[in-house]
Amino acid sequence: MDAVGELAKKALTSKNKTGIILGENQFPKHDLEKQEMVMSRRTNWRTVLRKSTGFQKFLLAVPLLSLLLVSSAYSQNVDEIFQNFKQAYDKSDNFGANFEETTLFANKKSVARGRIVFRKPNLLRREYVGKKDASKVLQITVFDGEYGWTYTPTLKQVNKMKLDNPKGQLFPGIGASLDDFEAMYDMALVPDEFANPKGIHNIEFTPKKGLANPAVKEKFQIWVKSEGWLPVQVGHEIELEDGSRQSAIVKFSEIKRDKKLAPDLFKFVVPEDAEVIDLSEN
Repeated sequence: MDAVGELAKKALTSKNKTGIILGENQFPKHDLEKQEMVMSRRTNWRTVLRKSTGFQKFLLAVPLLSLLLVSSAYSQNVDEIFQNFKQAYDKSDNFGANFEETTLFANKKSVARGRIVFRKPNLLRREYVGKKDASKVLQITVFDGEYGWTYTPTLKQVNKMKLDNPKGQLFPGIGASLDDFEAMYDMALVPDEFANPKGIHNIEFTPKKGLANPAVKEKFQIWVKSEGWLPVQVGHEIELEDGSRQSAIVKFSEIKRDKKLAPDLFKFVVPEDAEVIDLSEN
């Protein structure tokens, strides 16, 4: 398990046995709000997380997994769309957006909202905020290029983990470069009667034969807008051998690219009253 997935998992489960989620409803699993902090019940999805690092990576930075769009229905094939998106990404320095993250499991829904900023190659800041008060930060995750930090104010707890490859390219939601992602997944265009007329295409990614985990079926979906090739929405779904499923959809808004960023945006200062738990050695 890489630093991305491990930090996302431990941020919710370490020390306090119940774990904290940031969800609107008590889904009861994976992410934010109600009272503006609800206690999640422990489920056998810890096993799911161990089997699918893709889902961990998706939820951690999924807010930045980008999408691909075309101006007219299927005027380009999936490879052309992906290459257009990749070229736009290669030319960019940073990306920021508001996000709404909806997680579904056992017909129960959790909704989390927040802000995310990413700067290549591997700097990231993600903030989950309150439903009624967006100025109230419920959880912060920062990647400073060497370490990943997750701070939950209500717990006065900071989880710290050394990044696996500090000098490597980290694409949010994947935990690898786009070149690696392209090598690991097969791509296909999926007809979308609502998105296609707006110039948005839904690309589905499934693990290549020989690389898939036989115990887990998973797929990514990315909706990309041809105008600027910016992310609009991303999704990830996993299914276990027993038929149980978990899925997440992240919708982006107020997307901005290559904006001037504060020099200390990706620096994390541990609050004086917070306990630091170093997960690097675990």
